[in-house]
Amino acid sequence: MRYNKTNYRYLYDYLGFSTSLLCAIHCAIVPVLITFSALGSLSFLANPAIEWTFIVTGLFLALLSLWPSYRKYHHKKFPLLLATSGFVLIALSRIEVHELWEAVLTPPGALGIAIAHYFNWKYLKRYRHQH
Repeated sequence: MRYNKTNYRYLYDYLGFSTSLLCAIHCAIVPVLITFSALGSLSFLANPAIEWTFIVTGLFLALLSLWPSYRKYHHKKFPLLLATSGFVLIALSRIEVHELWEAVLTPPGALGIAIAHYFNWKYLKRYRHQH
């Protein structure tokens, strides 16, 4: 398989999708594990450093993949809008309103980003076959 910029775009979307999906799973399951189990030793998973690592990595991969793909290849706004909505939900989840606020907003935000990478990948694939 020949490696070119489009193949790297696939890699960025794969990494972005995987990271965002892991973030969504992490944000949905960790509070439940810590609250309803005797697994109090897993509280290190709720560390803000882990959360910010997911957020910064997701933002970096989205900027590396979604914007250049939109601008240079497929010109479809849907992945950008979906990722932006996801990051807005995650940003809103950082505001401490209620103890459930973060658990309700972060997983859908991360899933939105993951789905944005999926659609970007599909659009890139379609673009590549047309040219």
